[in-house]
Amino acid sequence: MSTVPYTGGQAFGSGLRDARLSDAALLESLQRYKRRVAGTYRALPPARLGELSAAQMWVTRKFDGETWFLVRQSGHLFLASPTGKVIAGDIPTLKQADDLPDDSIVAGELFARLTDRRERVGDLAAALAKDGADAADGITFVAFDGVQLAGQPLPIDYSEKVKALSACLPAASHLMVVDVMAMHTGLEVFQHFESQILPTGAEGLVVRHASGIVYKVKPEINLDAVVIGYTVKADQPTQCRSLLLSLRNEDGSYVISGACGNLGDDAQRAEWFKRLQPCSVPSQIRRASDSGGLYQFVKPEYVVELTVTDLQGELSDGSSPMAQTAAFDAAGWAKLGSTPSVSLIHPVLNRLREDKAPDETGVCFAQVQDYLTSKLSVSVAADLPQSTVMRREVWTKTTKGQLAVRKLLVWKTNKSELDDRYPAYVVQWTDFSAGRASPLDRDVRPAPDEATANELAQEFIEANIKKGWEKVGL
Repeated sequence: MSTVPYTGGQAFGSGLRDARLSDAALLESLQRYKRRVAGTYRALPPARLGELSAAQMWVTRKFDGETWFLVRQSGHLFLASPTGKVIAGDIPTLKQADDLPDDSIVAGELFARLTDRRERVGDLAAALAKDGADAADGITFVAFDGVQLAGQPLPIDYSEKVKALSACLPAASHLMVVDVMAMHTGLEVFQHFESQILPTGAEGLVVRHASGIVYKVKPEINLDAVVIGYTVKADQPTQCRSLLLSLRNEDGSYVISGACGNLGDDAQRAEWFKRLQPCSVPSQIRRASDSGGLYQFVKPEYVVELTVTDLQGELSDGSSPMAQTAAFDAAGWAKLGSTPSVSLIHPVLNRLREDKAPDETGVCFAQVQDYLTSKLSVSVAADLPQSTVMRREVWTKTTKGQLAVRKLLVWKTNKSELDDRYPAYVVQWTDFSAGRASPLDRDVRPAPDEATANELAQEFIEANIKKGWEKVGL
């Protein structure tokens, strides 16, 4: 019997959830796919669909969930996320995928099954937290791509790729392959969006263009946020270059949610400077803009309405964006901690909202809650355990008067059970050579357990420590 490629877990209906992937090579393959695919995605407002060049396009509905993978390896069938979570066992989604051949990795979206409204990513977090005999009935997997089928790459043509997936994943209640429509102009896509997506309240469309770029087309989103800082233009110091924005939690704390540089013309930028410059206050927080300028923090008085093309609640590695949380009082701004949040994609300032107060109602964090992939809130002051160093080994070698150092470090995070953003173990290999163009190289690998961590450590040693290296420290 082959080794089970995951460990741990807790009951999820008749199966398991929150198991951890123990196959390091498979985990790296999933993460590599996620990074590569995420790099091809572009947010595109519906109004700009006409800008798409006429070409072959494959259009599918966008589901609001998380990227997961359906995997059959050495006879074991399971769902795995890019962060190493595993769902396995006798659950409806996996039973309906029984025809998937061995040595297959299928990419798709895991989402919550709802009947009264369209799904949101927050619903998936709730579905995955349910207990009871029918807990696993609340999730569905929709396949949209594949890393491999029966050990072979899938066809390059997207319509053929979907046919290959459909041949081994028949449509069922908890499992499906995405429906594909072939279109050739941006106008066709726009008409479909207007007639089929907006009326149904669906999240949006995914448009795979012949150029290789994948577009996410979603209705524009309006947010109300409070301005807490500003930068100025280097050549025009009486004009604001960008505004720092925040939302507020129910407990009154501020979540620094991002910045907006689309403020209008020079007159509008000058008007913002006149408003904000007298409101400057001290701050423990130091925050730099994309252009390198430090934000001047201000009293949280002005509420603005923004339009964004998307709220990104998941990074390319499957983790959540983290935002600084802060408190404001008579002494100014103070750090509190951090919390999972969303990234504002292409924010544009619409108007000053003089009718709204900068309180927990007027600029509430709940506006973005449904876009989060995690409900976890972590404070820097939280009592998370310290990591434990398991191994530390150092080697040196001198060549032509130049000292080279190679170091292995293995540590147990002691945090993975409390916060799934942390792996159980981490292995780091550091390679320093003063004579190289890039003197310092690092390679960091997560590991789900101590045995895997030690295997990775041994691979680093065997690949890098040859004749002439002297061990000098532990």
